[in-house]
Amino acid sequence: MRKHNVEGTRAKAKRPYCFFSYSTREPHVALLLECCRVLFSKHYDIEVTPSSLITGASQRDRITELVNGCTFAIVSLDGLRANITFEYGMLHIKNKPVLLLKEQTARVDIESYFQDSANLKFDPVALNLDTQFSNVKDVNYVTWNRNSFVGTLDILRKEFAKKKAEINPFFEPEPIWY
Repeated sequence: MRKHNVEGTRAKAKRPYCFFSYSTREPHVALLLECCRVLFSKHYDIEVTPSSLITGASQRDRITELVNGCTFAIVSLDGLRANITFEYGMLHIKNKPVLLLKEQTARVDIESYFQDSANLKFDPVALNLDTQFSNVKDVNYVTWNRNSFVGTLDILRKEFAKKKAEINPFFEPEPIWY
């Protein structure tokens, strides 16, 4: 006889998931996240912070848990905030497959470091991995365009296919007709 939980249905098996690392201060990354959901949600859950954090629990511990359990990750370098470099470093040390992306007009979010300084303004600084994140300048990343939903879908599909040997389980994204 099969055992059932209180609701009378079998416990749902945990699906593989993608950990999505990004800066919440970069509103255009919502398009990238939506593209990820369109391409991957049939076979993978998409875990993002802060919505994946647990009330009353350590944020660092929860992020570590998400990194440890992910099948692959997508890292948006836009803003180049400390959380992005921390999470990317964790993914690297765990040898997780990563799709590394930078929006074509990405900037470093310098103002976020000086929020308490009244009237302190900075000119926008373009994100340049060779100088601002030089430890990974030899790592391939792809540039996406916040104004091109279709182009972003194509970039994600191609970059994901390149990681086929590293992602387990690997599911081919469904064709999208646009």
